[in-house]
Amino acid sequence: MNLIGTDSIRKVFIDGDGSGHYAYLPSLIIYGSVDFTDVFNFEKSQRPPDYMGHYFHKVNGIYINKYTAGTALLQLPFFIIGYLLSLLLGFAPDGYNVVFQYCSALSALFWVGIGLVFLVKFLETYSINKKFAWAMSVVCLFGTNLFFYTFVDSSFSHVYSFSIITLFVYYMRRIFLAYGRWDVVKAAFLLGLIFLIRPANILIVAIIPFLAGSSEKMISAIKDKISNHDYLPAIIAFIVALSPQLIINYLQTGSPIIYGYQNEGFYFTDPQIVNFLISFKKGWFIYTPIFLLLIPGMIYLWRSQTKFSFFSFLFFFVVLVYVFSSWWNWYYGDSFGMRPMVDYYSIFILIIALFIHNTCKKWIKNLAFVFIGLTIILNLIQSYQYAIGIIHADSMTKKAYWQVFLDIDKQSAKKISCGDETFYGRLDENPFFTTYNNIETSDIGWTKSAVGASEFWYSDSLAIKQTPKSVWSPSYKYYIPDSLVGYGNIYVRFNTRYYEEVKDAALKSVFVVDITDTIGKNVFYKTFKIKNIPDNIVNEWQLGSIGFKLPKITKDMEFIKFYIWNVGKQTYYIDDLELQFSTYNH
Repeated sequence: MNLIGTDSIRKVFIDGDGSGHYAYLPSLIIYGSVDFTDVFNFEKSQRPPDYMGHYFHKVNGIYINKYTAGTALLQLPFFIIGYLLSLLLGFAPDGYNVVFQYCSALSALFWVGIGLVFLVKFLETYSINKKFAWAMSVVCLFGTNLFFYTFVDSSFSHVYSFSIITLFVYYMRRIFLAYGRWDVVKAAFLLGLIFLIRPANILIVAIIPFLAGSSEKMISAIKDKISNHDYLPAIIAFIVALSPQLIINYLQTGSPIIYGYQNEGFYFTDPQIVNFLISFKKGWFIYTPIFLLLIPGMIYLWRSQTKFSFFSFLFFFVVLVYVFSSWWNWYYGDSFGMRPMVDYYSIFILIIALFIHNTCKKWIKNLAFVFIGLTIILNLIQSYQYAIGIIHADSMTKKAYWQVFLDIDKQSAKKISCGDETFYGRLDENPFFTTYNNIETSDIGWTKSAVGASEFWYSDSLAIKQTPKSVWSPSYKYYIPDSLVGYGNIYVRFNTRYYEEVKDAALKSVFVVDITDTIGKNVFYKTFKIKNIPDNIVNEWQLGSIGFKLPKITKDMEFIKFYIWNVGKQTYYIDDLELQFSTYNH
């Protein structure tokens, strides 16, 4: 049975961004190459026509991986087990068969276990008793989206980052409690691993003052490191941890340092802090409300701990939210909740644990426990909702959230459809190409519809009546000019007006984009619903609109066909079809 989701046996755990993190293992061990071309081709053969391998980029004629190798390194022991079991059981050792899939899932379980054990040790360094520490460790797993990234999207990097960051803060804390040379070396090595798993997580160094507890302890520890020359083995340990990536980069390009995130970056002058924290799209406090307890937790720090502890934690938290909310895709694509925060949950759980453990008022403890219990239930329900498609991967709104709130009926899966795709850059103000069809008249290139309707229209005096027998709208075929070959930054807006006499008649209808090459082969195909969410609106014209990125235009692409498909074979009307092509600048 699937860990979370359908009633069928689950066969895929390596998916989404997790495929990119994992890709080092099949590339290096199965294909024996630092060129990811073979892995890219294998994945493309297993995916839908719109798969473009967004984590692979060409540099000096070979495919590199934009993700670093840290997650794959921690998965390596389980990959070897999967390889040996595949040979023993007669499966093709391709790195992706069902044995490898389950070994990847077991790897996540192993590492989250390590992280939770060290979370208990970490809490104990703050004089929290072991029983309560274990209770908070369990809360960390079941009350947050760490649960989701352990049991559903287990190939993503977050479980691994959570574990290694937890080890790092534990050993850093030990340095300030009882100075030891090996703790320094371990912490340095772990910091290198943290960077190797996800470079942005180097931000963890901002928590070091808080772990020290006071400026005096921090300064004293730094002086001891310098006087004992412990910084030398620490630097070596850090470089050793990074060395796998440096070696791979050098073998790929001749340089040990590569920036893999081509055409991606930060908007530091436009951080989406409010959206990051409280939006219904992906807001951290919306999808992991247990962390609202950080508010009384920080009040506790202010009143009961040193002001140094309060301000150092506040500084860390502000830096974290500011940087992560400045990423061009502030909601981090298809994911449950605000996933970059998962990596730091051991620190946030500490603040909550300190508040609950040390408060002397029983009613406050009881209220906190009730709130935690409710958030655990909500987290498990929402994890299930996301896993089966009730909560949309990237397009939730306030209306959509409350429409499916606590709904666990599988019939509600895919009720919410996707919104506009995002891109890194600024869209040009003026489209370089526009075409329009108001049914009565149209630009050159649009096909005619067999079913026109004069009983309802949005403009002029005709519309198209979509019926169970007439499921295709007029289509537009855009022949790709040579001047666009090589463009990877084209954004298309497809608009229409639709009119329903019966509730949600157009709900299953989709915009279609279909790219065909010069020999008539389909090379890209994607659909988007014209209606994002069910509603009760009838006998009223509504706007259906979607914005999306085209794949990089190659010389073998001949034309792009656009149309609306009445998948549900219902009766409704459409009018005023429009296409706009724009480019965006990075």
